[in-house]
Amino acid sequence: MAKNTHLTHLEDRLLTDGVSGAQESLNILKEMGNFLSGSGGNISVTTKWDGAPAVVCGYDPADGQFFVGTKSVFAKNDPKACKTQSDIQKWYSGALASKLSICLRYLPNCVTEGVLQGDMMFTNSDKKTETIDGKRFITFRPNTITYAVDPSTPLGREIAAAQLGIVFHTSYSGGSTLANMEASFTIPQGSYKATPSVWAEKAEFQDIGGVASMSMAERSSYDGWVRKAEGSVKKAGTMMNRIQTGKKALQMDTELLKFFNNYVKQGQNIPSVEQAYNDFHKHLAEEYNKAMNKLKTSKAIDAKGLAYLEQIVFMEDNQANFKMMIAAYMNIQKAKNLLVNKMKAVQSMKMFVDQGGTYKATTPEGFVAISGKKATKLIDRLEFSKLNFTVPKNWDK
Repeated sequence: MAKNTHLTHLEDRLLTDGVSGAQESLNILKEMGNFLSGSGGNISVTTKWDGAPAVVCGYDPADGQFFVGTKSVFAKNDPKACKTQSDIQKWYSGALASKLSICLRYLPNCVTEGVLQGDMMFTNSDKKTETIDGKRFITFRPNTITYAVDPSTPLGREIAAAQLGIVFHTSYSGGSTLANMEASFTIPQGSYKATPSVWAEKAEFQDIGGVASMSMAERSSYDGWVRKAEGSVKKAGTMMNRIQTGKKALQMDTELLKFFNNYVKQGQNIPSVEQAYNDFHKHLAEEYNKAMNKLKTSKAIDAKGLAYLEQIVFMEDNQANFKMMIAAYMNIQKAKNLLVNKMKAVQSMKMFVDQGGTYKATTPEGFVAISGKKATKLIDRLEFSKLNFTVPKNWDK
């Protein structure tokens, strides 16, 4: 597995990886159905904590020394693996340097072996005591979500005493240097331990009290949406492969990703297959118009105009399959949202969003499904991704 840098949304897999991506998304949905119905499933799930910054730490396989850093520790040239406080001051500055300095002070007693990556949740100065809805909490806000814990509980007492909080989600092994290590979303048993100074957790999803388990009726409804997704993927045929370009600028797959994300930014569901098809026509026209307005020669403008016409003709000539691809996207998303809504009910602490001085209750950012060596995001994009566009962050990842 490559380094843990970017994860793809479940429904986006059919746009980024074509037919194979769509089939893998369907397999994840089926395995997740089993996972939440108590019948096993060849899949594991982690909870996405809204922490920042991302911290990589552990023991450098090249010399055995403990280090901390960001994802830049994996760079082949000039890796910034900080083994002393002087290294931190040399390579980093500001708030990031301060947080890495705290990590280097306290994490050597927490991480016992290997190399781990996690999201920092707080340092001691980040914690506050606040009253929300008439109740006293210890709060910390690493990014978009404000986490709140009752100070009278065992968890609250642990967090109150800790100088640092971190949630580990990735481990690395198998290389003679940091640059050639491979990632795994499994945190090995015994690779870390909580200490009085460090509140440490792993991101593995735990269905506390069976809250997320599906009833027979819920499983029946869920399976119905999975079958709809499967049917629309089949009817779309090879359309998901035919839109693949491997390029970024004004290509069909790239523009579809941008187009569907625009619905999220606007805070609305995809209205219907027919409306989405027509809206995408308009999207392409607007994007090509912007591109052509930046060109200076008639030859370049004509070439860009021809590329636009070719895409429109392609859509019209393959309208039925193209619409089925949109339907597949929508049905996979619908089934995924049923899953996410079940799992969001499992919370070890309260979560809120700051809405200009008042707090609104919210839920975990989302989840990650790990099947084989691939990881895929399971997020209610209309809820949480919209927050990423509208709520100021405490930390720029």
